[in-house]
Amino acid sequence: MKQTFLTIAAALVMCLPSFAQEPVQVNPEAIQKKIAKSDADIANEKKALKASTWMKRAEVMLEAETAYTDQIFEQAPINLLLMKIGNPATQEMVAIGNDQYIKLGYGAYDVYVDAMGQMVMGWDVVQPIYPEAIDKAVEAYSKSYELNPKLAKKVNAGFMNINNILRKNANSKFFMQDYAAATDYYQRAYEVSIIPEAGLPVDSISIFNSGYLAHFAGQYERSIENLKIAESLGYYADGTLYNVLYNSYRGAYLDNKEKMSEVKGVLEAALVQFPGNSDLISCMTDLYLVLGESPEPMIDLLKNAIAADPQNPQLQIGLGAVYAELKMYDDAVVMFDNALAVDPTNINLYLNKAYTYTRKGDDLGQEANQMSWNDENLASVRKASMEAYAASIEPFEKAHELNPEDVNTVEFLKSICFQVRNEKPEYMDKYNHYNELFKQMKGM
Repeated sequence: MKQTFLTIAAALVMCLPSFAQEPVQVNPEAIQKKIAKSDADIANEKKALKASTWMKRAEVMLEAETAYTDQIFEQAPINLLLMKIGNPATQEMVAIGNDQYIKLGYGAYDVYVDAMGQMVMGWDVVQPIYPEAIDKAVEAYSKSYELNPKLAKKVNAGFMNINNILRKNANSKFFMQDYAAATDYYQRAYEVSIIPEAGLPVDSISIFNSGYLAHFAGQYERSIENLKIAESLGYYADGTLYNVLYNSYRGAYLDNKEKMSEVKGVLEAALVQFPGNSDLISCMTDLYLVLGESPEPMIDLLKNAIAADPQNPQLQIGLGAVYAELKMYDDAVVMFDNALAVDPTNINLYLNKAYTYTRKGDDLGQEANQMSWNDENLASVRKASMEAYAASIEPFEKAHELNPEDVNTVEFLKSICFQVRNEKPEYMDKYNHYNELFKQMKGM
């Protein structure tokens, strides 16, 4: 789970209303005793053969799972929450990601409220009564059905309840930015839905959510596996599935061209199904570059997509990357400039523009080196090479302004300014500046 940073903001905390009654009393010891009795019952040969024994066990397990959170719901008004579960033992402001929340402490669990103290945003059970409760409930309902198929309706209702609980738990973990745990809960919700005796519709949304969040948890192969299941069930999320699928392939197999090539046909088919999806166009463009293949087939597709969505910088970046790969450097710079007009603080765009100029300078320099010393075009080619290098200074400096701690950008600036030092006196001054800064940053 990502770190939750604590900051105290008493003025905001005090905006919560107060109610006189004590919090709803949950007696974990009493529930534990019920579980112990259930354990004894299923260990008894006679009782273990009764479906009612297993039905009671399932109910006890779900009581253990939901005792703390049964009355907590996303977006519930804070007044309603406090009327149901009473006042918290503690209150404090915390940050989850980039957002501030009021954390209400109830001992075994916490509830998170928006910073204005108006509605429930999430919760976290920190001391579960019985961590294996859901698994035991699933086992108990399946056993109940095995012993008495006439209980199908009750078993179905029980499994539906479990599916809802798992999805609710997943939402909670997603809020806490614990993407690995959310992935687990969504996958379990799907797995419950395909248990034959559960009698539930297949939960394609949960397996998609599991694959989606597995990517953000860094579990790329799991993401691929679960997204392929969602695809087989016909759940595509308007093409988002293929965007995440490609990026999970990229995360898992970027250096393995054979594995990366597996997804090419998938993306081609997805673009036929979702022709206007700009994310898929960007994925396909990137794949050509990753595989080392000519991305020229993407030019018309990208142009059409840009015409339909001119404010999407990712499409401009994609076409710029294609042009750069095809050594159409001036066209690439135009695309990067168009993207910067929409996204002017994107440091990577400035770096892409700078690298494009340096690649142009390198190519012209190599061309000059292959020319005869008396070739009448030699001087103009060398001049064009120096001009390209010089043109990279401005975007490199923009990138340096946005991230002054990046020593690599400073090193590029030092090297480029030295290379063009004879073109203008100011370039030598820049070289001295960046050379000294580079030494300071490297501790030289």
